[in-house]
Amino acid sequence: MTAAIEEALEQRLRFAAVRDRLAGSPLVRGGGVLVCRLTNPSTLASLQADAVQAHQDAVEVRVVEPDQSDSRGDPDRWLESAPGGPAQDAFACSATLAGVLQRATGVSWELAGPGSWSYYRWPGHHLGIHRDLAICDVAVITCVLNEGGHHQSGALRLWPTRAGEQLDELRRDARGAIDLHVKTGDTVLLLGGVVPHRVLPLTTGHVRIVAPLCYRIVG
Repeated sequence: MTAAIEEALEQRLRFAAVRDRLAGSPLVRGGGVLVCRLTNPSTLASLQADAVQAHQDAVEVRVVEPDQSDSRGDPDRWLESAPGGPAQDAFACSATLAGVLQRATGVSWELAGPGSWSYYRWPGHHLGIHRDLAICDVAVITCVLNEGGHHQSGALRLWPTRAGEQLDELRRDARGAIDLHVKTGDTVLLLGGVVPHRVLPLTTGHVRIVAPLCYRIVG
């Protein structure tokens, strides 16, 4: 599983010392993904309130077909999105999150841009196969609500053993995938710029709200 990720990292990261530390890290040994619990009840409640407040400014994002010329970040998708608020900002810059990232990867990180909320609320809401944008070396995805649904509804699907393949190959043949069913309060650390991933379509009655954050390597 790690060989494909290490090969992809060699193409993505310029500095060998950084690349080597990351290649030997728990995150890469875990297939480019780790699930952890970073929120206590108070932090989770604050994030949930932030998400509810931000939803008044949410916009629908709907792209029917992926950009076949884009090997990374313009997939088909249907969801709602809103800017993050003060609780998400505080979480994104917290010492707790910085420490977990350092221990999981062996390198230091900085926030690559403002946070946002993603709301999956209706049957069929989804995010297609993609890799994250070039500025997003690692994605930190915190789920503040995941209620209802069944089977594969809203699962985070990953292809760690196929990290070096083109996205259109995965669209034609999706074998080798791993599905994560992320629970309320879970945070996913993901080498999203390397490991292809998607969110499967929601079924009726399922609501999923997540805070996706992007970080880039600083050393």
